Amino acid sequence: MMRKALIAVLVLGMAVSLTTTVRAEVQNVRLGGDIRIRGYYAKNLNTVDSTEDKDDFYLRQLSRISAEADLTDQVWAVATVEADGVWGQQVVNNLGWKEANDWDVDLAEAYIQLGEMYYSPISLKLGRQYLNYGNGFLISNREWFYKFDAARIVAEADNWTIDLIYSRLVESDTFNGDPDGGDDEDLFGLNLSYMEDLWTVEGYVFGIRDAWEEDAGDAKNAPIAVGMRFDASPLQSFDIWAEGVYEFGTYQEVGADEMDYQAFGLDVGAVYVFDVAWEPALSVAYTFASGGKADEDDQKNFYPFYNYNYYGYAYSPYLSNIGILNAQLSFLPSEDVTLIGSFYYYTQAEELAMQMGDPNQDNGGVMAMTNGDEKDLGMEFDAIIEYDYTEDVSGQLIGAWFKPGDAYEVAGNDNSPDDVFELRAEVFLSF
Repeated sequence: MMRKALIAVLVLGMAVSLTTTVRAEVQNVRLGGDIRIRGYYAKNLNTVDSTEDKDDFYLRQLSRISAEADLTDQVWAVATVEADGVWGQQVVNNLGWKEANDWDVDLAEAYIQLGEMYYSPISLKLGRQYLNYGNGFLISNREWFYKFDAARIVAEADNWTIDLIYSRLVESDTFNGDPDGGDDEDLFGLNLSYMEDLWTVEGYVFGIRDAWEEDAGDAKNAPIAVGMRFDASPLQSFDIWAEGVYEFGTYQEVGADEMDYQAFGLDVGAVYVFDVAWEPALSVAYTFASGGKADEDDQKNFYPFYNYNYYGYAYSPYLSNIGILNAQLSFLPSEDVTLIGSFYYYTQAEELAMQMGDPNQDNGGVMAMTNGDEKDLGMEFDAIIEYDYTEDVSGQLIGAWFKPGDAYEVAGNDNSPDDVFELRAEVFLSF
């Protein structure tokens, strides 16, 4: 008995010694996170082209906990766990049956960063991470929705930044059956930026390597995007920006012949802040994503990669075959309150019967099919109130009204299309 106690004491002493040694290498550990609760009310969101009016109301919560450790020799480690779900012990599935509401728990971030490698301005970032470039026109970290298992090399010198990325999107070799490394899907890219005090220019190339074999009957999407972005502040209260992207590469639908990408996208805008009470700011922007007819030899529908920008809270369009004109006016009546009014006008680039909503964004957007005979998609008005309760807690209230255009008219249905209304309330806490 005495011998076992002595062994236990020795093992405990070794563990404490090891723990002390490991902790000595840690310069700083920070714990943080955030909780976001949103309530949604929508009317006719899924019944634009139907005689049935339907209301939806639910609450959704996203909770994240993150740990960041600073180690010696310019080494960092970050890990973030998130849980996302809808309020309620049970939810109703597509068949109308109630089932347990188990929240999705995910490892949102987990990466190692090595800075100033070998006394150079080069850093390496390995693991699951968020990516964002420019205003997020192609790759965005907004809403923490898209996550990438990636290796990233960043070199910084003077005003220049070179960012080289590789990410595995689809892994085939871990599945049962006959794995084939050629069936994997990857994202690669190079981003080059130059920054001065009043302006920034950025050039990039991003591509998706999709190697699914044609005889397997799987769809193939392997676009390559080459683009340039420019933003500047020619005046103290005046900002402008412009970004253009051209896409080439290959595209193939199941059972169809391979096509070549010939698509392009554009995002331009300006904002001016008036030097008067409430600091009103007026912005105007135009966003365009090309489209093409179904019977054309080339794929001209723009592919937005991992774009997550709001182009209207109710309509929430997918950035393809669309032109979006936006005008926005905001006010700051106090340090804690921001008032925003926003107008959107939507048109199709080409008359095409398709779903224009983006299912990945927030509440999903309008997923009704267009009729393929008209370009007018409609217009939307958004009213937003933002309130900072404290430095850690903020709230937001959004009211959105989408008025469908001629592209949603249904033959033989005089009551269509229906207007879409959405209210969204949010409480956000960070710690």
